Amino acid sequence: MKLAQASVALAVVILGAACGGTTSAPAAAGVKQVSAGWSQVLALKSNGTVWAWGANDTGQLGSGTTADSLVPEQVKALGRSVIAIAAGNDASYALRADGSVWAWGANDRGQLGSGNNTPSNVPAMVTGLTGRFTAIAAGLGYGLALRSDGTVWGWGDDYQGQLGNGSNDDTTTAVEVIGLSGRVVALAAGKAHVLALKSDGTVWAWGDNGSHALGADTAGVFQNTPVQVGGLPGRTVAVAAGLDHSAAIESDGTVWTWGVAFIPSGQYMGTRTPTQVPGLTHAKQVGGGWDFFVALESNGSVWAWGENLDTLGDGVGGDSLTDPVRVLGLQSGVVAIGVGMSNGYAITSSGKIWAWGNNNRGELGNGTSDPEGGSNTPVLVTSF
Repeated sequence: MKLAQASVALAVVILGAACGGTTSAPAAAGVKQVSAGWSQVLALKSNGTVWAWGANDTGQLGSGTTADSLVPEQVKALGRSVIAIAAGNDASYALRADGSVWAWGANDRGQLGSGNNTPSNVPAMVTGLTGRFTAIAAGLGYGLALRSDGTVWGWGDDYQGQLGNGSNDDTTTAVEVIGLSGRVVALAAGKAHVLALKSDGTVWAWGDNGSHALGADTAGVFQNTPVQVGGLPGRTVAVAAGLDHSAAIESDGTVWTWGVAFIPSGQYMGTRTPTQVPGLTHAKQVGGGWDFFVALESNGSVWAWGENLDTLGDGVGGDSLTDPVRVLGLQSGVVAIGVGMSNGYAITSSGKIWAWGNNNRGELGNGTSDPEGGSNTPVLVTSF
């Protein structure tokens, strides 16, 4: 699989039912959460340890080096106290049980929240965050954290208003998102746009709207303060964000997506306002990648749709821009999913991870890499 867009940096976070970028699900043992960025992957085990593999040129694996890893390696500096993870395009994040947020990797836009622009290949605490935080998310050069009082805080790149504080100035320390009256319960971050789910079931968005990822035709090219996403039919229970598109799960289990992406085949994927995805009626989690989505149904089956650079995992090839196709071999037994720039991940009830898609930098975690391709069917990530 060749990536014609490889020069474009993308931060896709693993999104889902309760917290964009930091969704976890119970598993009997082993891994309970997975989050992937441009080419690095993080996994959180039930014992609170974090493991990482893939690209490491900016230190985003947290190993103290900049050497890639084709198999999962423990981020030892975090110990056993992590409860959530989030991967940005070239930086990584962890939320510890004490409510503190930690970051490592690139820092050219202040995405480590350290008060400076110095990169770090080991985790360091994000500064400027006071109180206890309950969720995290990451985008292209920026990070977000949800505080226990329902407020949202962000740091890093703000070129398109993705920090939501009314300005467009990067910041190396955390600032509060303004204009969110009511309690936020979940976050999702795309390349340069953010979704917030409130306790009343409404969805709010800010940042880049050039591809209508905010779900508002009248919102302009970007919004540096939150606007409500219109057109969702009922009460939303989960949100997700990909490159320039967004998704929501409604209380009835239906999935709705919005945002328009141009596909190299000459077609467009998506719509300007929320539109229901056919065939998904009992969704419990959804995630967005480059130009594709992955969804988990309540029966444990996994489905995908969009552009197919091995990313739909159906073993066949060919795009399916609107209709979900079943990911091969994952008809049942999956408890959580994750989505990276051009990869999908599934956690089974036994705590194992299956991966498909690109393997340019070892994203499949099975001890191999292939600069020219990957796998269009799920393969087992090396046990750890």
